[in-house]
Formats: sequence, structure tokens, C-alpha cells
Amino acid sequence: MALARLGRDRPAALVAWTIVVGTLLRLATAALYGYGNGEGYYLATARHLALSYFDQPPLSLWIAHATMVVTGSEEPVVLRLPFILMFAVTTWLMFRLGALLFGEKAGAFAALLLNVSPVFTGMAGVWMQPDGPLMLFLVATMFFVARLALAPDGAPTLRLWLAAGACLGLAMLAKYHAALVIAGVVIFAVTSPPHRRWFRQKGPYLAVLIAAVLFAPVVIWNAQNDWVSFGFQSGRIVENLGLHPEWLGRMILGQILYVGPWVFVPMVPVFVAAVRRGRSDPRGWLLCCSAFLPVVVFTAASLWAPLGWHFHWQAPGYLMLFPLLGAATVGWAERRGVGTGRWLLGSAIAAALVLLVFTTQSAFGWLRALVPDNIAAEFDYVSDPTLEGLDWDELRTAMAVNGLLGAEDTFAAAPMWHLAGKVDVQLGRDMPVVCLCQDPRNIAFGWDHRDFAGWNAVIVIPPGYVEDVGATYAAYFAAIEALPPVEVRRGGVTEIVLGLYLARSYTGGYPMPLPP
Repeated sequence: MALARLGRDRPAALVAWTIVVGTLLRLATAALYGYGNGEGYYLATARHLALSYFDQPPLSLWIAHATMVVTGSEEPVVLRLPFILMFAVTTWLMFRLGALLFGEKAGAFAALLLNVSPVFTGMAGVWMQPDGPLMLFLVATMFFVARLALAPDGAPTLRLWLAAGACLGLAMLAKYHAALVIAGVVIFAVTSPPHRRWFRQKGPYLAVLIAAVLFAPVVIWNAQNDWVSFGFQSGRIVENLGLHPEWLGRMILGQILYVGPWVFVPMVPVFVAAVRRGRSDPRGWLLCCSAFLPVVVFTAASLWAPLGWHFHWQAPGYLMLFPLLGAATVGWAERRGVGTGRWLLGSAIAAALVLLVFTTQSAFGWLRALVPDNIAAEFDYVSDPTLEGLDWDELRTAMAVNGLLGAEDTFAAAPMWHLAGKVDVQLGRDMPVVCLCQDPRNIAFGWDHRDFAGWNAVIVIPPGYVEDVGATYAAYFAAIEALPPVEVRRGGVTEIVLGLYLARSYTGGYPMPLPP
């Protein structure tokens, strides 16, 4: 098949086509798909420039903030563009990493397979989230670490160590998950006798120092805020609610779907084979050690901790396995070219279809016409993930009609952190948006809700979140009146009905669980 032949005969051309076609598909997706729950929340958070933030280190939010300032735009395709371009660079670096370890053919197939994995080509390749810069700088870090691992004794390596330290620091500045990948590199050095010499060299310690300096804003912010971010993230995997095998099963199934069955199924035996070879194959052992902790720690923790639907947390580990899969693909292509070509082509088509169906359904809701009405009625804002990407444009219109958009001494409020993000996408340019709830996350740090004592509030409530608005909020306002509900439509059909309430004279006394 053409993809297999192109990878064998012209690896760089296969990578170039992968980058061009993948980038165009991601740009189309970015233009059609509205801000999801996470992205809306990150947009609301990025409005407030800070050293760091409650959920994540700051790099992705600094990028989003800078994009808003430079372009003056908040359109999804504009704010996602830096992340799409970063993934194009990630693809090229994956090619170079695979080429360094196993040859250019392996690198080309690794880059292609990375782009047909949904969690990478979609979540990390399109969305305005921490995963984009994390993947970029993790692959860059591993590229320099691999060069160090292959360097002969006595070779000048200080510059490589400094580069690895800088990339590691930027990866840590993107997401805490980078620490597990680098811990795997330490395991590699400890278990590989030829590489124990690293501990006697100054290069690794200078690399750690550079990474620590780059990570310093996160430490400073946490020191100023009672170490709340470190506590929150570490607490998510140590929280013990008893053993739940069904959670573990859900986590494993979720990883298969996120990585893509067409990638996951061949990747697992390739990983197992590399583990069995162990230290006799230092190239494969480096990748296995780097992949091990993110995959195992978060998968195992799902047995007792309520990790929910966070199937992408293992992605940094799977990222390290693509060069191994690329190397195996070279062998398969040489032994059974037609079958391998069909697998590669089928994988590319499957990934494109997943992206196409999810994006167009999110934008237009066309699947409703194919589903019986009684089944379609069971899906709502809480249970239908494609509704996350539906922007609440009608909310902004309703606020303007009621004379409340940007009204003096008026703020907007929502009952959950991600709902505050969705509201902020529409209203955050014109008025403060806060989360009067028990799970505000970083929304609690953007605005000090106590500053709005005496102000009026517009409270936005999607269905399924607050049953009795009066019982929830009446104690903190002089009066609350219901405004006409807001119908959010998709494809001409009302999908969400937002409750809208005007609450007068805020007392400033809502019991927030996090300090501003």
C-alpha cells in the first residue's frame, strides 16, 4: 500500500504529508468545534495572568493569554492555532526521535501513528489545553536524552544536558505529569550499568537546576497559596474510596478508545516484547522505562481513586512508545507490505472519521436524525459529551436584550467550575464571572467575589445542576427573580435550556472553599 511504501522509500516525505494533512484537518476541526468544558474553563483562567494556577502549571495559559493580547480575538480557531502548530512540531520531533533510535523509516511510521491516535491528534493536537505543550517538550526532552544515552564514553555532552534540562523545565511548566516520565529516565539510568556514569557527571545536575529554575513560578505561586495546587493534584490519586474493579475496567477501556484500538492493540505486544528484552536493548529499555510510570500509576490508581473519565492522563507514557511501534512497523512492512499498508491506511481513515463525526455532531447535531426520538431524549447536557462543544451564543444575546451585558455593578455566576468557564466564554469580555459553588478551582483566584458586595448578579444554571436556586443562593442576596430561560440551539433544535436569574445586592458572604 502507498503509505507503507512511502514510509520505506521516502520517510521524510511521509512525515511532511502527515504534518500537512494533519494540520489542515485540525484547523478545520478548530474552526467548527466550540469551546468544550475544559477549554472554556482555561479561557476564563487565562484572562488573569499569574505565576501559576490551581489546576495546572501556567505554560498553556500563558500561551492563551498572549494569543488573546496579540490577536485581540477569542475565536476558537485563533486561540487553538498555537497548539495546532505545536503539534506539528511534535510530529517532526517524534520523527527525529524515532530516526535517532531506530532509523528514519521507524521515525516516519512513529510520526504517522502518533497522528492517527485520537487522544494525540485531537486533545493534544487541537484543543487549548496543557497537553499540547506537554507533549512537545516531552518529546524534545527525550530526543536529547536519547542522544545522551547513545553518546560514547568521553563524548562532549554538556550542551545536550543543558538542552534536556531546558526542555524538561518547559514540560514541567506545562503539566505535572512530566515528572513521571523523567522519573522513568532515572530508573533507566539506575538499571542500565553503562549509564550509571551519569550520576558522576555534572551535566545531569545542571539539567535539573535549569529545569528547577524554569519551574520556579509554580513553586512560588504554591508557596503563596498554601501549596493548594500540589495538594489538589496529588490528592486525586491517593484518595481511597475502597476497591472498585469496575473503575479499573473503565479506565483500561477508556485508554483503548482514547489511544485508538488500531494503535493500542499492536502497541501493547510491542511494549511487552521490549520489556522482555530489557537492558539488552538499551534503546527500547529507555522508552519502556519512560513510559512505565504514567501508564501504570494512573491506571492502578483508578482501582481505588475516583479518577472518572481522565483517560488522557496516561498519554505521556504512551507517547514514549511510538518510536518502538514505528520500529516494529518497519519490520511488518518489509515482511507483509500489503497487510501493513492496509492497517496504516485503515488507521488513518478511522482517526479522520472519529475526528469528523465528533466535530460535525458537536457543531450540527446531525446524528439526532439517525436516532429514535425516545433514545435521543435520554441525552442531555450532562450525559451527551458532544454538547460540551456547543457555545452558548444565545446567552450573550439574552443578556444584551435584558440590558444586563456589561451592566454597571453586575457580575455573572455559575454553580460549577466548568460552567463558569462556559459562561465566561460569552460574558467574560464584558463583566466578571465567578463560581459560587463548592468546586470553583481556579475561578476562585481570578476574581475576589467579596469585592462584589452590594452588586447584582446574573446566575446561569444549566439543567441538572441546581434544583432549587432559592435554597442555594437566597441567603446571599436581597432578592432573586427568574428571567426568561435561554434556549441554546443546535441544528435548529433546542438542546439546552439555561435557567437565568437576576439576584440583587450580593452580601459578599458566600462560603467559598478556596481563598481568592
